[in-house]
Amino acid sequence: MQFKKLLVFPTSRAIRNYVNKHCSNGFLPHLLTIQDFFKKAIHVNNLKFIDEEHRLLLLKESTNIKNFSKLGISNQFNDFIKQSDYIFRFFNEISAEQVKIEEIKTADTYEFYEEHLEILNQILHNYKSLLERYFYVDQVNIQEHYSINEDYVKQFSQIEIYFEGYFTNFEYQIIKECAQHTKLLIHFNANEFNKKAYDKFKDLGFELEEGYDYTLNFSDKQIQKQESVQKTEQHITIEGFRSRINQIAYIKHQVSELVHKGILTSDIVIVVPDESFVQIMQEFDDEAYFNYAMGKSIKSSDLYISMKALYDYLNENEIQQSEYIHYLNRFDKQTEEYLTNEFKKELNHENFDMLLEWIKKDETKEELLEKFDEVIYKLKKLLFSYEEKLTLKEAYRFLIQRVQEITLDDVNSGPVTVMGLLETRGITFKAVIIVDFNEESVPKKSVKDKFLSSSIKKYAKLPTLKDRENLQKFYYTQLCKEADFVKVAYVKNETAQISRFAKTLFRVNISDITSDEKYKEILFSQKRFRHFNGEIKLNMDLSKKKWSATSLKSYLQCKRKYYLKYIANINEHHFSVKPQGFELGSIIHKILEEFYNQYTQIDATIDDEILSSEITKYQNQNPFLTLELEVWKFYLKVFIQKEKLLFNEPKEVLYTEKKFNVMHCGINLIGSIDRVDFNKKSNHYAIIDYKTSSNLKVDSLKNYEKSVEFQLEFYYIALKELLQTNELHATPYYYDLKNQELIEESALDEKLMLLETVLNDLHTSEVNFIKCEDKALCVYCPYTQICNRD
Repeated sequence: MQFKKLLVFPTSRAIRNYVNKHCSNGFLPHLLTIQDFFKKAIHVNNLKFIDEEHRLLLLKESTNIKNFSKLGISNQFNDFIKQSDYIFRFFNEISAEQVKIEEIKTADTYEFYEEHLEILNQILHNYKSLLERYFYVDQVNIQEHYSINEDYVKQFSQIEIYFEGYFTNFEYQIIKECAQHTKLLIHFNANEFNKKAYDKFKDLGFELEEGYDYTLNFSDKQIQKQESVQKTEQHITIEGFRSRINQIAYIKHQVSELVHKGILTSDIVIVVPDESFVQIMQEFDDEAYFNYAMGKSIKSSDLYISMKALYDYLNENEIQQSEYIHYLNRFDKQTEEYLTNEFKKELNHENFDMLLEWIKKDETKEELLEKFDEVIYKLKKLLFSYEEKLTLKEAYRFLIQRVQEITLDDVNSGPVTVMGLLETRGITFKAVIIVDFNEESVPKKSVKDKFLSSSIKKYAKLPTLKDRENLQKFYYTQLCKEADFVKVAYVKNETAQISRFAKTLFRVNISDITSDEKYKEILFSQKRFRHFNGEIKLNMDLSKKKWSATSLKSYLQCKRKYYLKYIANINEHHFSVKPQGFELGSIIHKILEEFYNQYTQIDATIDDEILSSEITKYQNQNPFLTLELEVWKFYLKVFIQKEKLLFNEPKEVLYTEKKFNVMHCGINLIGSIDRVDFNKKSNHYAIIDYKTSSNLKVDSLKNYEKSVEFQLEFYYIALKELLQTNELHATPYYYDLKNQELIEESALDEKLMLLETVLNDLHTSEVNFIKCEDKALCVYCPYTQICNRD
């Protein structure tokens, strides 16, 4: 029989690394990842492996039991889908370790988890019963149905596994059974951090020591090779940074230095414990230094950005998002009206397909569309098989969650590889650069301990938090031990500190001095800001755009500001932890909308504190917002008292946050009316614009001619259109919520005439977007630097 060898590696990246090093040596052996090996090495006796969508549906059906809510997991669709991972991880872990829930109960001597374990046991029983009914196999029942695929295993004269990490008890069982059918070798390194992993081998008679590289023959239970690990001289550097972004300057500097030392770029790796850092790296990778092993996030694609913008617009009526969508020319009025009307209605194939058609219509990238369609195919199976009725809004929200997980291949890749920690298994590099080496990222947190404490897991012989931390230490040790150069960066400020792993792993002195100044020129020296003072003239008809009261105010105050925000689409940046003005106002508006959706009339029976309790829901923001909301509890208590007096008359709240999209003077006006009250006795409407600011200024007959504020006029015009009347008996008011005052728009008729003049002036053929003359407007403008007016 011809000698046939199979090599098994931790990852596909490790296979590629092996091929690159040995491709000149003629024929290569058969190569597999460990995950693929376990799939090929067993049969499941004519059963089907369950797909993710059916898996979720069966689990949902399994949770229709009494007391399920006591697990702290919601039954609402989107929440359940996200939180179901906790249940699956728990079930998979106990199944993989061959531990029964009854054994865990025995370990729980104080019965802290008894009720939770009973509920989980019932769910597991239900889930396994459903798997059997539909002839599916999953991790939880595979051990009851598998057998070794002897024909596959026996075709190899020798199987060699490069072991990095940890075998579950079930995986270990498969390895031992395969070793009975052919020669099977395990290569691994034993150190202080993976002792639990190799202690498993004692049952085969192996007594192993730390500090050695081993090759174990599992077939004849012999140590085939034992070599002492030789410690090499390493250059280790650890530097802290106040700003996370400045780590990128450190990376670029170190790559340049290493290349000058003769290290090939293919022998350098950048490791990101928190892969969200990759998006920041991409923004600063002007030189195209890097390639990304994890692929590139879809979040920077036009498809995802416009998809998210549409959701925010439909959900919150965010005018800025509407402007962005229209700026992309992605919205026609018919589609907008259809999706707006359908958004909160029951999901069906028609409205979902219309939504998908809009999302995809301008996308041309084949890879993105292919992966998007794959997500949709799976998602439809889940959404339209779900037992509860869903709205289009719920389905859209879940669609965004699934789509944002898509990654695209890094086709225009640079020479230096960026990887997550797990991708580095089985690969050696001469130089290792690790960023974000902070306590919140290293060790990476796990969700597997949701249902049980580490002490219970230890007694039940399940992997504990310490075991997982040691495994991560092992990966870092393996990564760094072969490297000549190890460069580590971390964030050091009021909210971040270096990981406690650092002293254990690197055993070097760590300075308290940060290095931001040392490298600051690298990112920003070539990016000195140039002010733009020239004219911006465009041939365009402004009457073709949609106008909100906010965008019109911006245009009237400063045409240059309008251009930068609504045409160039340069969004303002906000770095302070303090809340922006609109954040507080948005929350108060939401609270009042929810309140008046429930109470269209107010009487003495309503508790004065009712809105104060609603505020509590929003007090999970930053501390500054929490404090401001606490103050607003008092304002809203007084507001309710004031409202009770106003509602002594026979009136009701007719509309709250009522969206409008109307034509006036040939101009499309959009927005949402804060509130409309209707007095049945006088047949009169009150149009209300809530104001939460402290410096409310209202136009009068003396100064209205210079006004740029037409919010109430927009509301008045919109209400006429909504009620389909030419004669509207209505009074617009500003509702000063701090001072509990209704302030009438006394110059309404005059401002309506002024607005007509303003709107007629928007019928243009050419526009010069000049800077404003009043420089006082520039003080708080986000574009002052661009205009050189700071």
